[in-house]
Amino acid sequence: MQKSKSRRRVLGLMLGVVVTFGTLVLAQGDPFSGTWELNVDKSQFVSPGAAVRARTLTITPKGDMFSHVQDTYRQNSDAVSKIVFDTKYDGSEATVTGTAFGIVTFTRMGRTMIRKAKRQGMEVETATYTLSADGKILTIVTKGDNYGVMYSSTQVFEKKM
Repeated sequence: MQKSKSRRRVLGLMLGVVVTFGTLVLAQGDPFSGTWELNVDKSQFVSPGAAVRARTLTITPKGDMFSHVQDTYRQNSDAVSKIVFDTKYDGSEATVTGTAFGIVTFTRMGRTMIRKAKRQGMEVETATYTLSADGKILTIVTKGDNYGVMYSSTQVFEKKM
C-alpha cells in the first residue's frame, strides 16, 4: 500500500513536470516569429540605391512552415516594396515574389538562420539571421550579386510583437 502511494506521487510529480515544461515550450514558440522593425540608424547598407527609410519584417508560423513578409520604404518614395514567401527551415526551395531572385532556401541552427537566394539556378545572395540572446534584436547580414552589382548590408531589427 505504501509503495503504491509513493509510485502515484512520483508519477503525479513527473506528469506535472511534463505538462509544465510542454506548456512553457508552446508559449515560447518560434523565437524568430513576430513583427520586426528595422533600426535604420544602427543598420548599414553598401549598395547603390539602398536608401531605406523604413523596413518591417513579419515572420509567422504556418504549420511546419513559416511565412516571411518584408515591406520596404525607400527614401523619397511612398511606394512599398514587398517580398513574400512561405518556406521551411529544412533547406527546401521556396518561390519568392517581389525580388530579383526567384528561389530561397532556409536552414536553422539554434538562434541562427541562413537564407540562400537563387536566380535561374545560380546562388546570388546569402543572408545570415542572428537572434540576440534575449530574443529582442534580429541582425541580418546580407551579401549578394544583383546582375553584376555587388551589395551587402547589416540590418538591425527590433522585435515589436
